[in-house]
Amino acid sequence: MRILVAVDENPYSDFAVHEAAKLAINTWADVTLFGVRTRLSGKEENDPLPLNHPLNQALHRYREDFLKSGDGDESPYAMKNWEYQWIPVKNGLWEEMLVCRSAKKDLKVRLRAGNIAQGILVETGEEEADLIVLGCTKGGKCHWQGSSPVPQGVLNEAECSVLLVKEEQPITGILACLDQSYISQDSLEMINQMATIHGAKLELIGLSQEGAMKKDVYRRLIEIGDYYEDRQIEVKTTLTEISEFESFVAQELKQNLLALWMGKKSLLDRFFPRDWVGRFASKCQTSVLIMR
Repeated sequence: MRILVAVDENPYSDFAVHEAAKLAINTWADVTLFGVRTRLSGKEENDPLPLNHPLNQALHRYREDFLKSGDGDESPYAMKNWEYQWIPVKNGLWEEMLVCRSAKKDLKVRLRAGNIAQGILVETGEEEADLIVLGCTKGGKCHWQGSSPVPQGVLNEAECSVLLVKEEQPITGILACLDQSYISQDSLEMINQMATIHGAKLELIGLSQEGAMKKDVYRRLIEIGDYYEDRQIEVKTTLTEISEFESFVAQELKQNLLALWMGKKSLLDRFFPRDWVGRFASKCQTSVLIMR
């Protein structure tokens, strides 16, 4: 698995990095810590930020915190692999430098200039990431300071799964909503990992329309419940009408992670407009996992 952790220099990004580290270490994922700076004009656009810039300092701190989350020298991200590489410096000039990389799994730190939400999406595509992890302000605001709509833009437009980590929000349960029969093995494993990491109970919610649920979807719901019970995860199954979905979730969400399967055949994707995901996640008081 490849995880892109989108960050800025604010506290909610600290929580996103910690959550991503727990998931990455459990799954041995390749990880990119990624920041976007505001686009500058002229020659400065291609210059790196000063070392004392808050975003540079934050990226350095996130790398160190991520590495500390592992098991020391036994961590798959331990920096052991020293090698010489040619690095571009200016105007077609290259310099051979000694660099250190992790020996087993990649941990990259990257920075680009431009629009923040668009930059995250572009980097996700270039890295072929399976999951974007990003934080946001807690409660119903769901903002990035100075760039308020970043989380909503990423949630609405990303082609891969997205984990939105609400600031200082513990997870004691997972509400996983299902309205289609096709569910990827990767998404099943992602729920498994989140439940295991947090010791969380799982509630599977089957979404129906006008009181009916397709037989293959209902059968898949039962199969998924059995899948998690076989892995010693406590599972409860509930059915609810899709038109009542928002009010149902508002009542049920407390300290729960809301997980939504949003594939091409999703009723949610057809029932609600494209930007519904970002708006709904903004209103949620808890973290949200969108699986695509």
